[in-house]
Amino acid sequence: MQPLKESRATTSCTECQRRKQKCSREWPCNHCQARKVPHLCQFSVKKVQQESPPESARESSSNDARGLKRSAPESAEPQFVSQDGDQEELEDGLKMWGYMPGHVHYKVGALEEPGQRKDSPTEGTASDAVEKILHVVPPRSIIDAFVNHFLSTVNYRYTAIYGPTLAEQYVQWWADRGAGKRLPPEFTCLLMRICAYSVQFLTPSLRKMIEFELACSSQTLTERFTAAAEQLSQNFSASNTCLLRVQEQLLKCFWLKSESKIVESWHVLGSTIRQAQELGMDKDAGIEVMSEFDIEMRRRLWTLLFVWDWQMSAWLGRPNLIDQKNLAFELPSLRLDQSTTDPRLLSPFAHMALQAQLGRTVVATIGDTHHVTEAKHILAIESACQGFIDGLPPIFRIENPDTSLDEAHPYFVFQRHQLHCVIFLTMLNIHKPYLTRERQDKMTSQEDEFRRKGVEIALRLLKKSRNLFDHEFPINAKFHMVVFCIFDTATLLCSAIIHDHDDDLPQREQVKDVIQSSLDMLHQLSQTTKLGATSYNFLYKLVQATPELAVNFPADKRQRQASPSVPAPATPAHKPAPAPAPATIAPPTTAPELLASEFDAHAPMTMTDDLSFDIDQFLAQNPFGSVGDPSALDMGGMEQIWDWDNLHLDGYTQQGWDAHGNTSG
Repeated sequence: MQPLKESRATTSCTECQRRKQKCSREWPCNHCQARKVPHLCQFSVKKVQQESPPESARESSSNDARGLKRSAPESAEPQFVSQDGDQEELEDGLKMWGYMPGHVHYKVGALEEPGQRKDSPTEGTASDAVEKILHVVPPRSIIDAFVNHFLSTVNYRYTAIYGPTLAEQYVQWWADRGAGKRLPPEFTCLLMRICAYSVQFLTPSLRKMIEFELACSSQTLTERFTAAAEQLSQNFSASNTCLLRVQEQLLKCFWLKSESKIVESWHVLGSTIRQAQELGMDKDAGIEVMSEFDIEMRRRLWTLLFVWDWQMSAWLGRPNLIDQKNLAFELPSLRLDQSTTDPRLLSPFAHMALQAQLGRTVVATIGDTHHVTEAKHILAIESACQGFIDGLPPIFRIENPDTSLDEAHPYFVFQRHQLHCVIFLTMLNIHKPYLTRERQDKMTSQEDEFRRKGVEIALRLLKKSRNLFDHEFPINAKFHMVVFCIFDTATLLCSAIIHDHDDDLPQREQVKDVIQSSLDMLHQLSQTTKLGATSYNFLYKLVQATPELAVNFPADKRQRQASPSVPAPATPAHKPAPAPAPATIAPPTTAPELLASEFDAHAPMTMTDDLSFDIDQFLAQNPFGSVGDPSALDMGGMEQIWDWDNLHLDGYTQQGWDAHGNTSG
């Protein structure tokens, strides 16, 4: 629970005062929570003006995501303000030099409150740009479907946006448009991002309806919304940002990852972090004059940015975008949407707050280094991760989780799988060096123990990855974690087999089995996403180049994916995985029973990435190159995001491959 700040007067919230109710005097209060309007619960600031603010001002905080101050404080001290614009010149002087919010210079006078801003010279230009992109907006019934799908399903992946305030802003946007008023550029841009991201995860029935009504594919539609948002974004300046801009750019990061554009997503993440810092989110700058709701949303956004930066740095070997020496930022309280009647019903943001807690613990232990090699650090991280697992809420427990709320709140299922994968990826990351080099090259006396633990964690991670895959495939297969967990772990185990010259790798046979199972899942993902196809290409070639693995997975056992115009062959698929896999997508003519199932017949016909080619043809057109030679490696862009050197395959791959993918050494 977030305690009341010293600057808050311990009186009833504004809503309880208006309704003449007894307030619990904590945010959000009992009555606001009971009426399901916690975002309207606001407490006064000391030294407020005597007159009450109008109704519109009282609700402005929830309607304007830029965090408007509730009332202007009085001050008996002289202020650097005059009637001829001295205050404006002073503000511009500070901004021109680039002083960050919270700097001592901002305390020299009564300047503009954090989050507030004057109309900039580009304001009119941005408003004009809105008119130029409105032709992209479909009829309201279609947009309603996208926004509802986002709020009911897609938003729960990260919960970057608070649903009630979005709904209010969305209704007002249509009202303004109907009245011929100027539409706010920032929210219009955010709406385009929401639609683009929502379209990536449409259900088969909804996708079929949308594509029929608009006479275009869902892929074309999501790209159209993104292009409109990009056109609007060009009119915003970096020095004049707001909370809506941070949310919009964060959704752009999400969209790019789902489009298999990981490098682009990382660069946009850097820009988003800088915009958040412009608002002082990283240091809670200026929160004394903000509502509790605005403070909570700022902290949630910064938590998301930290989690993404930490994970992309740890898993992809990329530089940190956030200073790792100062991570004492406040986590959100989660009281905003937490149930007061059922303690088991956690906030939809809880799974992200838990990831941030884990990340801060790990970062504090290892510092700035990417590759942990000292035994004491490994043992410390192991202990921290185990303590984190032991303290998980019942809904997110690793073993025997509480699933009683899954039916009423299905987003917990996905969040549980996602959190479990993050935990085991974090634990596996510190053990990777002991699985990817020769055993005789020992760095510590505990080498064999770390190697054994690494294999055990990898096997547990692939089990959790299977759970995530089964839950997401094929509708939500674009979610990057589905592909990454399988690909990264299976490739690591391939390297472990390659370097196991003494045939003493712990659980060796089981490792070979899960590599085959992973290849099976990636093959199914290759028919749905570009990243899945490229990952399958990579792992398949690596398996074929490893005699011990290739013997269990010969080339002629690959399943062929027929194009929509050619019926699928009757030959069975390659050997199934040990765990039951979802039905492979096939043309409706070969599987009429799918018409009555949850996978609509339209789904197989419309690949989310417009990928409906023969896998063999894809491999022929996209040669793998020389393994271990980054200059010759063709991974469809993945070579830019993946740390190839960590697998230590240089010596192995210098033997070369023959035309059949076999080693020549």
